[in-house]
Amino acid sequence: MKTIAIRADANETIAMGHLMRCMSIAFQLKKAGHTVIFILAENYAENLILQNNFPCICMSRIYNHKDQELEELTAILTRHKAACILVDSYDLTSAYIERLNKICKTVYIDDLQHFEYPAHLTVYYRYGAEQMQEALDSSKAPQHAKRYLLGIRYAPLREVFAAAAPPAREQIEQILITTGGTDPYEMLIGILKTMQQAFPAVKKHVVAGKFYHNLPLLHKIAAADDTVLIYHDIPDIDRVMRQCDAAVSAGGGTLAELCACGVPTVCFTLADNQLDGTKAYADACLVLYAGDVRSSRDAVLQTITAKMELLQDDPAYRKCMGKRAKEAVDGRGASRIAEEIIQLIQET
Repeated sequence: MKTIAIRADANETIAMGHLMRCMSIAFQLKKAGHTVIFILAENYAENLILQNNFPCICMSRIYNHKDQELEELTAILTRHKAACILVDSYDLTSAYIERLNKICKTVYIDDLQHFEYPAHLTVYYRYGAEQMQEALDSSKAPQHAKRYLLGIRYAPLREVFAAAAPPAREQIEQILITTGGTDPYEMLIGILKTMQQAFPAVKKHVVAGKFYHNLPLLHKIAAADDTVLIYHDIPDIDRVMRQCDAAVSAGGGTLAELCACGVPTVCFTLADNQLDGTKAYADACLVLYAGDVRSSRDAVLQTITAKMELLQDDPAYRKCMGKRAKEAVDGRGASRIAEEIIQLIQET
């Protein structure tokens, strides 16, 4: 069996999404008998990785200065005789990947549709991206990857998300509210307050990410309202999702998880890297899009409420959305990526 390295980071700026999807793939690789080593710039997520029984090497560097780490990184790959490295970051250059190619096979998770890095395998799992395959295959440009994994069937979710979705209830009784790992625009509290006004009897499950800093205020709100439940950095968000009849979420990996659980979702964006993917989900009628918080926070909050009221007033539409979402995201993407990585390292 081979050693596979994963180069990813998590911190207050980029949150946990990169690391968590890589860990989903790591579990599948480990399940197949391979050794997986995580390599981090900073130690924010070191304990989480060790708790999940993966070796972790922290280089003690600045996470977004990738070119400055190359000498140390290549030395680590050589020392551990890595057959492959999975890289999940936006702060790369083609030269960075080319250098890694001299050591081992390379896999790159591309969120931004750059397709410019010379990796052996590129994963771009935006909904509908599989339609790009023909154009990429016909390109003779030397910078393109040798192989692509395109479309939502490659969304790298944890294995639990492959389970069947629970049956839909006639009425919205429980709502999930989350913004992912961070909340720079204080949307958790804003959404919670609007949901309290619009849906006073509905139970609200508020999931705060690892780097959320306003927990005391959330708990104060919950202490005065028994319909509000607060969770912080929970490892089993799928359990909470499956309890809920609808959700409000920021764009990103959480949307794929909600789709895999069959939860009708009103979503919004708060970063550039969320825009294309979120709009693709909305265009396919898998979610309802409420806008970008950076344009107008108040307008987004009003739209969230209006769209949640639509889901409440039309149970048939809500059930159809949840069914369609689960059919689109089956939760087996991490397994498919792992299979492709294993095939890659078996090739000469």
